[in-house]
Amino acid sequence: MEDSLFTARIERVKRAASGGWPRLFEAAGIDPSHLAKQNRPCPLCGGTDRFSYFAKEDDGHWFCRHCGAGDGIKLVQKYRHTGFIETLRWLETELGIPEPQASEEERRAARERAAAYRAEREKEEEEARRRKAELEALWDSAKPLTREDSPPLRYLAKRGLAGCDLSHELRWVEALPYKDQDGNDSTWPALLARVSDERGGLVSIHRTYLTEEGDKAPVPVAKKLAAGPLGNGFIRLFPPSDFLCLAEGIETALSVHELTGLPAWSVISLNGFQRFEAPPEGVRVLCIYGDNDASFTGAAGAYALAARLRARHPELQVDVRIPDGTGTDWNDVIRASRAAS
Repeated sequence: MEDSLFTARIERVKRAASGGWPRLFEAAGIDPSHLAKQNRPCPLCGGTDRFSYFAKEDDGHWFCRHCGAGDGIKLVQKYRHTGFIETLRWLETELGIPEPQASEEERRAARERAAAYRAEREKEEEEARRRKAELEALWDSAKPLTREDSPPLRYLAKRGLAGCDLSHELRWVEALPYKDQDGNDSTWPALLARVSDERGGLVSIHRTYLTEEGDKAPVPVAKKLAAGPLGNGFIRLFPPSDFLCLAEGIETALSVHELTGLPAWSVISLNGFQRFEAPPEGVRVLCIYGDNDASFTGAAGAYALAARLRARHPELQVDVRIPDGTGTDWNDVIRASRAAS
């Protein structure tokens, strides 16, 4: 495609979408609640309070403290996991606009804009490659989680998981740098969890900063994800059989595995239930273990996923399990059972 037509299409889509981005986001599958106000859960990475949509800006501008920022086209592209041209085509269809025709003067200006745009894209891709290389280096340098005494084992023991099966998707490091929002540096032991896609590729790394005694480190945010979009990345703790269990956090998923003996994955956060699209091939029964939050958000997220999966995969048996006590999750259940025994 010529640079002029390419850039003209971008400008035409932006003009047509001005003021109407919320409708387009919803058509792309983004829950409108993400757009209701600032500091909402991010539809891309799952962070609970890091995403803001700026409704007063015509270009669909958004910002996430984890994913970065961009315009409406970029958000639709990242959320739908499509190429840029395919994203433009989808937006043009939704907006009911034809491909634009560029004049000679527009062609000259468009070539300059297209060159700048390509340079920005190349910079983003280079940054993504650098980030992935850093993640792979961190994971490769980390120690496997074994029965040998370590801060992560002390941490799990304090959560009723002293004898739990140890997933190959968990590793740890003795000293991981931490920088807070004020620029203060510190170093802590850390439990690492590999976030992978359906092909087994590394997508991100979840880090839990700890003290030597096995408590969460006294830092502003003891649990962090590496920067970057998650897409269909989850912490696939145990390989699925014909059964698969899903839970929000890592300790919750480990608790479900201990309680049931079934393979369990962590979807990382409540937003992970929204990102989950389909079970892996061969799974006949999928059990969703939601948290019993006082706000009902955990149960609501679990049931919303169950309803979506049943509609899309009628052959799949889907069950939802919620613990009895308000304000509890499945780690609370196993800790209570351990204390009673």
